[in-house]
Amino acid sequence: MANPSANPSELLIEPKIRLRDGRIIGSIGDAIALVREHESRPGVDARDEVLHRLERAQTDEQRQAAAAGFLAWARALDLLPEVAQRNRRR
Repeated sequence: MANPSANPSELLIEPKIRLRDGRIIGSIGDAIALVREHESRPGVDARDEVLHRLERAQTDEQRQAAAAGFLAWARALDLLPEVAQRNRRR
């Protein structure tokens, strides 16, 4: 099991997630920063839930689930290039 108190920027996401704007999300810390950039839109998306899951994940299993939630959120907001979306659905 990974160190539960590790810095989020040290907790890697593999494979890295390339966004439509060219940014690359390679760690839980990168994902948290991106989610925080987006304004909360009540009733429109699950931003707060995604953010809380990323911030509170302590086990590898929780981190994997949080990363999957982040990916679904990014896909719903059309932040992923179309090619990446097709490849990740397979």
